[in-house]
Amino acid sequence: MSQKRNAFTLIELLVVISIIGVLVALLLPAVQSAREAGRRTQCVNNLKQIGIAVHSYHDAKKKLPSSVRPFASSTVRASTFILLLPYIERKDLWDQYDVNVTWSHANNLPVSSRRIPSYECPSSPKHGGLFDHNPDGVTPSTAWAPIVAIGDYASSLGVAPGMYNVGQSLTPAVPIQESTSTVSTQAAPTNGFLPKNTAITFGDVTDGLTNTIAIFESGGRPLVYRLGSPVGTNPQTNRVNGGGWVRPASDILFQGSNSTGTTFPGSYINRTNGVDIGADTYTATGYAAPIGTEGSSQPYAFHSGGLNVALGDGSVKFIDDSISIGVIAALVTRNGAGKDSAGVLKEPLIDGVF
Repeated sequence: MSQKRNAFTLIELLVVISIIGVLVALLLPAVQSAREAGRRTQCVNNLKQIGIAVHSYHDAKKKLPSSVRPFASSTVRASTFILLLPYIERKDLWDQYDVNVTWSHANNLPVSSRRIPSYECPSSPKHGGLFDHNPDGVTPSTAWAPIVAIGDYASSLGVAPGMYNVGQSLTPAVPIQESTSTVSTQAAPTNGFLPKNTAITFGDVTDGLTNTIAIFESGGRPLVYRLGSPVGTNPQTNRVNGGGWVRPASDILFQGSNSTGTTFPGSYINRTNGVDIGADTYTATGYAAPIGTEGSSQPYAFHSGGLNVALGDGSVKFIDDSISIGVIAALVTRNGAGKDSAGVLKEPLIDGVF
């Protein structure tokens, strides 16, 4: 009599392995989706914390925080996010920061080089903790010298020159008040919620706090990203001007891009995180026009379908990347089409930032 064997046949084993493979293939996207949902929630919480900090700053100082960025390159510079340190429970770092010298000074590098979890979106790739540099005097052949930590959020400066007509596509048409210039020319302040070198208040946001973007996501910097992928992995050759959380150049003057994120301005959002200036030389007057001493970042995130923004009232909203460029431009401006009788925005220049 033959003995009965208690074992799988080869065919049965292969069937089981195939079933397990199918189950893993079905489960893996769900796990990845759950993880991204958690990262996106943390990003929202970060922006809420920053939004509350902006309000706390306004309550204490009776004005909105404003990045300090004089026109000359070798000057004392400081970002909005430095001013917010005491209001995100990092007064320990604020107490170490020397406001009399710029962010890249040796006195400030112990603070500038610190990664701040509240300033980083967990969905944004960091490539092993990629840092940003000081662009002063940098040429395309200058060795990349990373010295300051990255931030994935950026103050909204306003709408770039040349964007007035984007509001005409809306129904009804909205006259978008474009900034009369970039800050590099030291003309009128830009028209966003947190313009540089100004001392405005909530009262100057006549469009309403709930209708005005204060903080954008801008992930992946200083590397240049387009449609989810880096243009290159070496910031020496492909980078935006911005990324360091201490740098005012990390602020955003909104202009949009084309559908592939290669030309500016354009009718699309979230196609790229900014203009690639890797082949440019930074002179005493900054990069070539129109960037100059300003940053080249744009709103960008690694969430599926769009990006998060903090509005002026402290709430956080998800912006679908298929939204009309005119709607975003209208949300960026704090004062609609308002100008004075001479056609110029009149805001008080900042005096005594700290």
